[in-house]
Amino acid sequence: MIRKFFLLSALFVFSTSLLFSQETKPKVPIQTWGIGVEIQTRDIFGGTLAFALNADMHIGLNLGLLFDDIASSSSSGVSTYLTFGPFLKYFISTMRVRSFYPYIKTQFLVSTESIAYKDPFTSTTKRKTETETKVIGFFGSEWFPIPSFGIYGGLRVIEINLDPFAIGFGTGGVTIGVEWFF
Repeated sequence: MIRKFFLLSALFVFSTSLLFSQETKPKVPIQTWGIGVEIQTRDIFGGTLAFALNADMHIGLNLGLLFDDIASSSSSGVSTYLTFGPFLKYFISTMRVRSFYPYIKTQFLVSTESIAYKDPFTSTTKRKTETETKVIGFFGSEWFPIPSFGIYGGLRVIEINLDPFAIGFGTGGVTIGVEWFF
């Protein structure tokens, strides 16, 4: 029993010493283009085009397109959802832990949804379009296992709808994504 304890203790000390002796050189892309995929619990799903201005700042654009087949008695047809969202991502490099970089992301988002519905009076299928414009603030972290590849996640902390005007605070949405820089 004592042998097992010493063996496990030695293994623990050895593995933690290796963990802290690894290379801690920053691994972020600098002045290069990247593509990726981002998914959120609300609004954004689709491709990302990004440019790493420097080690602390990325600018980019989210584009998303969704076709949703509505199968209910009150509506019929297909709903189409389109998003367009330029963003600025600022990495807080003073708070980095190894190759994990916390970030603050601001995004201006325009989304358009075309909804098919059945008119109850004429029993015909009609279509209406709704557009939303908003500014969203995120806080998250991105991991760069290698300089050309990042995996990130974050929380939506503020949302300012511009039409109709409304402000929302809190952790209302989760975002995850990957980026490849070349």
